[in-house]
Amino acid sequence: MEKGPAEIAGFPVRLYLIILGLTVAAMYTDALPEGMVGGMIALMVFGEAFNYIGNHAPVVRTYLGGSVICILGAAVVRACGLIPDSSLAIMDEFVNRQGFLVFYIAALITGSLFNIDRGLLLRATVKILPTAVTAIAAGMAAVCILGLFLGNSFLESLLYIGIPMTSGGMTAGAVPLSGMYAQATGADAGQILTRIAPATVLGNVIAIIYGALADRLGKKRPELSGGGNLVNDGKPVPERPPMKPTFQNLLTGLFIALAFYQLGAVLHRFVTIIPTYAWMIILVVLVKGTGLLSEKIEDATREWGQFAIKAWTAAALTGIGFTLIDLRTILSTITPLYLVIIILVETVITLTAAAVGKMVGFYPIESAIAAGMCTTNMGGSGNVAVLSSSGRMELLPFAQIVTRSCGALMLTIGGVLIQMMP
Repeated sequence: MEKGPAEIAGFPVRLYLIILGLTVAAMYTDALPEGMVGGMIALMVFGEAFNYIGNHAPVVRTYLGGSVICILGAAVVRACGLIPDSSLAIMDEFVNRQGFLVFYIAALITGSLFNIDRGLLLRATVKILPTAVTAIAAGMAAVCILGLFLGNSFLESLLYIGIPMTSGGMTAGAVPLSGMYAQATGADAGQILTRIAPATVLGNVIAIIYGALADRLGKKRPELSGGGNLVNDGKPVPERPPMKPTFQNLLTGLFIALAFYQLGAVLHRFVTIIPTYAWMIILVVLVKGTGLLSEKIEDATREWGQFAIKAWTAAALTGIGFTLIDLRTILSTITPLYLVIIILVETVITLTAAAVGKMVGFYPIESAIAAGMCTTNMGGSGNVAVLSSSGRMELLPFAQIVTRSCGALMLTIGGVLIQMMP
């Protein structure tokens, strides 16, 4: 079968390049619209370009893929100073303060949870956290030993490398962690954050790359992979009926996604120790487990989630690369040995999650991703990046449970252990 002419985002390449040229011209003439319009068009245009390159360039498409290139490509472009500061500010505002990532992740959480069979969801949830905690424990043992090569004590390696890697990201992990450390030691919080941030960011980057490699391994060794299904306990997974999206269904799904996020935000207002996303997951699991919503509404919600994945994944990943990954800062603060240690710790966590997951009835690759790689990323955005690179967005609910729960656990441990530093 002959392939049709190449397209990017559904456009003929020539027409897409005209749109790209107009966007770049708007950036360099300081005419990129502020707010949602400018942020959305810039991220979608660049995101689709990076995604196309990652999925078509030789070697790159084999080992990394479009999702990884969306993130790393955007980070490299930013580090090279090719994007005007005014345009970066617009994208940063749109992604991190006007709520684009929240909007996108809310659609993914509700869509993916309502897409999972009720029994399967309950069976997997009770096993995923012990698997993740075991994997983290193995990683922390490794970081204590490997840190000796950097001249660190066991405790210092744990506090400044291991815990930041597994604390749940920057805003929910490294930033409050630096505040706790500063309060306990009397040091400047900014200096502490500069020291611990590379472990957080590098752990995320390595997890993204490992996600792409895991996807490749799953295609070579299909017996290790569930193709996005986490549980391998011999019970058949009921097939979901094919989706037939309509405008009304998409509208219903949008309402449900935003309503659950809003309810999570209300509950977080009164019980602040539980993050909004965590409340959201708890609520959706309860509703799904009890069957409170009709099948029609559940289907509409999963259709909206699939629409969000197809429409905005490249844009969301590119936004992460442009606004959350600062390669200059990373490169200025790490050494080759430090990088090797991060890679080895990530490897230990990933392999432990795969092995323990297999023992408790998970597919090894899916367990390595959800209970391993997703313990060392940058929160919700990191989960999206890792799962997108591995081609397993179905695992997002489990990844969010792991990231938020284990992140809170590691923050607590860090707050206790810093008191023991001389």
